[in-house]
Amino acid sequence: MTQFDARVMENREVAQDYFEIFLEWPAPARAPLPGQLVTFNVEKGFHPFLRRPFAFASYDKSERLVSVIYHRRGPATQLISSLRSGDTLDVIGPRGFAFQPPRDADQPLLVGGGIGTGPVVFAANWLATKGLHPRLILGFRHQGLFPALTLRPEVELQVCTDDGSLGFKGNVRAFLSTIQASEKDNAFVWACGPYPMLKAVHEWSQAEGLPCQVSVEEIMACGVGACLGCAVETVDARQMVRVCTEGPVFDSKVLKWT
Repeated sequence: MTQFDARVMENREVAQDYFEIFLEWPAPARAPLPGQLVTFNVEKGFHPFLRRPFAFASYDKSERLVSVIYHRRGPATQLISSLRSGDTLDVIGPRGFAFQPPRDADQPLLVGGGIGTGPVVFAANWLATKGLHPRLILGFRHQGLFPALTLRPEVELQVCTDDGSLGFKGNVRAFLSTIQASEKDNAFVWACGPYPMLKAVHEWSQAEGLPCQVSVEEIMACGVGACLGCAVETVDARQMVRVCTEGPVFDSKVLKWT
């Protein structure tokens, strides 16, 4: 984990109120992995006061660039969306635990939605570089929220929209029900997105006997494990874990789904 001022290389709108910001990632900083976080100090003053956490959406080793896909919906993301090429942003990262490929499965099923799109896109492209052929399933309310994405040719994309304006009509859980048994052989599931979606993906994975890891979205105050603001319940002896330090990626079986 390193703190530094990252130079903005590009900041563009990729869907309705969704943006992707590209930052220069200097050599001393560790290379991020899919599922890990970066935090931004959006303003040097007191408003907004707290750092904001985001998951990486890409990492280009040769160009030393990272990106984050974010939703413009409050004062902090409004300020981020106003940044232009050449501006700088105070960042800390990479933070947290990444997705971990299982040793005994080689058919990735990656599921995302909303601001959980970026992490699973990063994961899909990363797995493709490892010789795998990920199936990427993304859900949105309507076509206007589907962002422009850069995917490797090995990635098979399936878009779902609630209103049927693009791809499969229905949510990602409904689409998962259409997957044939042969397509689940030797499969594993990684997911990131809203809590109801993660719970549905966890329940489907358990019913199908598939290993499932989820990247959890929680509001973070300190981002370093001190304030306990991002703690979530577990079913194991720990009872509670901090998303910023023990996560954000967890085996879905250890979380308490309510």
